[in-house]
Amino acid sequence: MKASFDILTQPWIPVVDKNGITQEIGLLEALEQAHAYQSVRDTSPMIEYSVYRFLIVLLMDMLHPEDDDALDGLLAEGRFDPDMIQEYITECEQEGVRFDLFDPERPFLQTTYRKDWDREPKSVTVLDYSIPNGNNHIHFDHKRVSAAYTPGEALRMLLAAQIFCTAAAQGYPSNVNGAPPWFTLIQGQNLFETLVFGMLETDRIELPLDCPPVLWRNFNEVTPKQKVARTSWLFGMYFPARRIHLIPSEDGHSVLGVYFSQGMNYEVTDAWEDPHVTYRITQKGRFNWKPSDDETIWRNLTDLIDTTGKRAPQIVAQYEDLDTFDRPLSLTLYGVQTNQANYVKAQRHDLQIPKQLLGNETALRFITGYIAQVERLGKVLHKSLIHKEIAEESRLQARQRYYAFFERLLWKQFDAMVQSDFNYESSFHIAVSTLCQEAAKSADWILEQLTLRGKTMLQVMDNQQKILGKEIAAIKKEMKR
Repeated sequence: MKASFDILTQPWIPVVDKNGITQEIGLLEALEQAHAYQSVRDTSPMIEYSVYRFLIVLLMDMLHPEDDDALDGLLAEGRFDPDMIQEYITECEQEGVRFDLFDPERPFLQTTYRKDWDREPKSVTVLDYSIPNGNNHIHFDHKRVSAAYTPGEALRMLLAAQIFCTAAAQGYPSNVNGAPPWFTLIQGQNLFETLVFGMLETDRIELPLDCPPVLWRNFNEVTPKQKVARTSWLFGMYFPARRIHLIPSEDGHSVLGVYFSQGMNYEVTDAWEDPHVTYRITQKGRFNWKPSDDETIWRNLTDLIDTTGKRAPQIVAQYEDLDTFDRPLSLTLYGVQTNQANYVKAQRHDLQIPKQLLGNETALRFITGYIAQVERLGKVLHKSLIHKEIAEESRLQARQRYYAFFERLLWKQFDAMVQSDFNYESSFHIAVSTLCQEAAKSADWILEQLTLRGKTMLQVMDNQQKILGKEIAAIKKEMKR
């Protein structure tokens, strides 16, 4: 019996229905009935985003939405046209595309087996970033290492293996984004809207759209370490930085192994603009925003909403121009923190931001100044508690308490900032005064948790007054100017 798995009809896409129940469905149903489902949902943030990205890229290849009117018109329809979906599938099949995961000549989204490149088969667990492999640490959840996965599980992991691959680690090439950045999606009221919001008008794309074509319509060989300096938008959105070929069981009910090796190497990652990625502009240049322990989400909000400075994801800037929707942005950020070839921590964050904040210069000025003062006092708070009898963990706890308070305070400011009577000067003065008070309270709070000798306590309090008190006084003086 020849192994076969038809991705069009066999269930593999995890979706949440209107009753909140998660189930797996095939590709055709996911597209034709996207309006009837809430969302894609997987326990792994990397897999969840990768499935979304695959669907969005496929729809971009199918629909080629030109401008705001095209997206507004599509949103007004409320669903994808089943006839157009079928026409696309037929067109692909006529070109030679096979939607069979185990097709012997052209397995979907995989490289064809080559004896000279695909030498030693590996365990299929090498695709599962949620369990340790080699030097990799457990970073998301603890799973039993299994020798086999279902075809649906293997396909989902295959998607994530390309999108979230590490950059130039252990001799392996990089994809278009280098080390995995934060990816952002705008959540709609159903799966259909989320997919449309994730697409990008072709008028906003500066690269060739489909030359070379998207990976599953591209018949060129994926050559190990082939250097690529510039590519098309569709090919770049699913760039094959890894050669992957699944090895199924004879009946096709499971995947037992995989040929996994070096793929193509995208050399100039700063030349690629990903529509789902936030960018940071510094004196050293323009860089995509990557997960880091030192840079929490709220401390980078200005980049996320700066549509005029072209730091915000392109789909966020696009949403600002859509006439159909004025409701707040429900954003989901997906990211994984890496350390060379190791995966440290996968994350998924949900945010809600008023649409009126996008490109709002007053709001950007307020948030930028607010965050700068929060970080300024946070560093001084930590420094003021340095003493040989105070552990570093205690100093970090004080700073984390301080940051947590001001994260909550910042979110509360959003509604006020979009009002026509918002007074920047008075609001900023009040916020900074609260900053100063809370920094002092956080220092006192951690000292109350510790058992320090009287002499030590006096030394710490004196140090606190000299360092933290001096900085608070300087800030208050600045605010009076």
